[in-house]
Amino acid sequence: MTPTPPLAALIALLLVPCFSHAQGFIERVDPPVAQRGKTTRVAFHGTQLARATDVWSSLPASTLKATPVGASDAAKAVFDLAIADNTPVGICGLRVATANGLSNTHLFLIDDLPPVAATASPMKVALPAAVHGVFRAAEVDRFTIDVAAGQKVSFEAVGSRLGKDVDPLITIRDARGKWLAERDNDPGLCFDCRFEHGFPIAGTYTVELRDARHAGAEHGSYVLRMGRFPAARVAVPSAVKPGQRAELTLPEVEGKPVPFDVPADQLFGPFVASLKRAGDDGSTWIPLTATSADVTTAQQPCRTLEQATPAKVPGMLCGVLRERGIRDYFRFELAKGQRIKVRAEARVLHSPADLEVALLDAKGNEVRRASDPGRDDFLFDFTANAAGSFALTVRDLHRDGGPAVAYRLDLRDGAAQFTVDADVEGLAIPRGNYQSFPVKLTNGARFGPIKLRLVGAPAGLTLTPDEIADTDTTVLCKLAAGADTPEGLHTVCIVAEPMKAEVGVVSTFVNTLPLIDRKRVNVDLIPYALREDQRRLPTSLTDHFAVQVTPAAAFSVDLPETLVTLGRYQRADFPLVTTRVAGFEGPITFTARGGQLADKDDVRTRVCAEFTSATSEKPQAIGSIHSRILSNLGKTRIDVEGTAIHQGRRVTLMRSFDLDLRPAFKITAEADKMVLPGSIAKVRLLADRVKTFDGAVTVQLSPVQGLELPATVTIPAGKSGVDLDVQIPADWTPRRVGLRARSVAAVGDYEEEQQSQLVELDVRKPEVPKK
Repeated sequence: MTPTPPLAALIALLLVPCFSHAQGFIERVDPPVAQRGKTTRVAFHGTQLARATDVWSSLPASTLKATPVGASDAAKAVFDLAIADNTPVGICGLRVATANGLSNTHLFLIDDLPPVAATASPMKVALPAAVHGVFRAAEVDRFTIDVAAGQKVSFEAVGSRLGKDVDPLITIRDARGKWLAERDNDPGLCFDCRFEHGFPIAGTYTVELRDARHAGAEHGSYVLRMGRFPAARVAVPSAVKPGQRAELTLPEVEGKPVPFDVPADQLFGPFVASLKRAGDDGSTWIPLTATSADVTTAQQPCRTLEQATPAKVPGMLCGVLRERGIRDYFRFELAKGQRIKVRAEARVLHSPADLEVALLDAKGNEVRRASDPGRDDFLFDFTANAAGSFALTVRDLHRDGGPAVAYRLDLRDGAAQFTVDADVEGLAIPRGNYQSFPVKLTNGARFGPIKLRLVGAPAGLTLTPDEIADTDTTVLCKLAAGADTPEGLHTVCIVAEPMKAEVGVVSTFVNTLPLIDRKRVNVDLIPYALREDQRRLPTSLTDHFAVQVTPAAAFSVDLPETLVTLGRYQRADFPLVTTRVAGFEGPITFTARGGQLADKDDVRTRVCAEFTSATSEKPQAIGSIHSRILSNLGKTRIDVEGTAIHQGRRVTLMRSFDLDLRPAFKITAEADKMVLPGSIAKVRLLADRVKTFDGAVTVQLSPVQGLELPATVTIPAGKSGVDLDVQIPADWTPRRVGLRARSVAAVGDYEEEQQSQLVELDVRKPEVPKK
């Protein structure tokens, strides 16, 4: 099976990346840009960056080489980054590798315009240039440029796409300070912008750059690109075939199509193409997808069923809605019973469109319509009742149009589609050990087990288990390094592919969402929604995993229990078993995070955790989870980090378990299925308690008119239940009657209360004897 991209955008809000607090964190990279074909000295600023050894990047293999400059300290690491001249222009991800592990990802720009540091304001700048600086509160950075009469200059602000909370605004003024142009946000570029401006009169002009909110940010870097490059965000077609030359039209700029040679080894799925026209100073980068299906571009005009562009199934249908209110038509043939799936995409192409797609039969009658405004894509399927000609129409839901209102329809022949996400950050794995992380299946129907396969892994790196069973949606995986696995930095992919190939399901890459910036929570421990710049990351980051294989660790950690059940307002203990190499005597400390966990000293904390340390005398540590009054019921994943220092090197091992937070008790009832008027219904009240609670439970029965019920019944401590007799009056009208109850118990320092429907009695008419 050939890997294809997942159906939807990243499931960003469902998973929080596994990032070890014992590893480094990059706050800022200075400069935030490097020119390809050159060597640039780059300083990484942050925390716990001491003993830095290398830099991992999401760039293609062998395009970046990092050489340490001097000794790093906790707050700063400096490297000379040699960037190959064939490196793609655009945003990539960098991580610093230290003796202690991998840092978070920081976004970085690879450019082919010459970088220039902003040193003063105003500052004279010779074109072309990629000026870089930092946003300052209530300040405007000004740059003067000289242009010839009739010259067109492209401008681009890169700030938000570097992963920080900034909002660049570009203003152009003439020599007298008169306002000429201004640009803020462009769809698809987060809060950044990219545009072209023509100067009819020669002279000196001022380009101003500031945060649109007049805000400043200590780590909020920017790159202001100025020169001649394609000021476009979308390309048509937006799907290409590996190993072939594509002629890409850039609807937002004038000129001939731009040729682009798609590398033969380009993996199927989304990627970013660097495009440069003849005579340009630099390149621009535009999202495309590599496919093996036929690619069809809408012919013009194609605004009626008679003008519909012929297409094939499967196929990629591409186009631009250049004018307001128009729609494009595509025509194709289906056999009787043939099933198709259509995925409509716009936002992932940097298009502002909210698409509406309709399926028509041969007579032009609408048989299906679908839209989902605000989403990156949406899906619908259709099965033909009879053979014939069908058509797809696409338009903007709000009847908008323009050169950037691009779309892509992924038309597939009934193949089921699914998404697999891994909750993982960069993994530092000691030789002979492993790190754990969960893998989750979403958007998938039950079509059999799914195989997980490593791609690009070094010898000795293994993934277990390597299968998601047919009945599972989540599996806790271990990525292990063998004793002979090569040390250093590696980039691997995980491919998820169906094991029942006859079903026709298409395989996909397992995705992840790297941590870029600090994840913030409010006072109630509710995470803020991630900013757009935190979610729309380069695909080279979201489907590639950073792995650092380190020397063997002096210890290992195991969790005998992978599920811990905790009663609300209760405490649950669980063991952590450690092993050590001979001669290692240092303590192993533990921390936990995930779910509702927070600092135990925070009065608003819902759940907190405490651990004893493991020592050579007491190799088994004990962890305890405490539930407080704000706890929410449900099952969540908890990550436990075991950390120890050996010979000056800090090693952190990640282990995970599921925490099932539930009420300390649950009251149910058993009763005779059917009873007769005038009889006694035998009811047994049962207390299902968690193992950490064995107290008494008072059951307050709701009155039922006509029945004599006790007001309260107590299930004593240590008892599983009590019996209750319910007398049914002889004149009771046969019907079903439910017994409800309010159950109360003292659990810890709080009172636990539950409302429940205990049982339903079925009072039947007595049978009349047959004559």
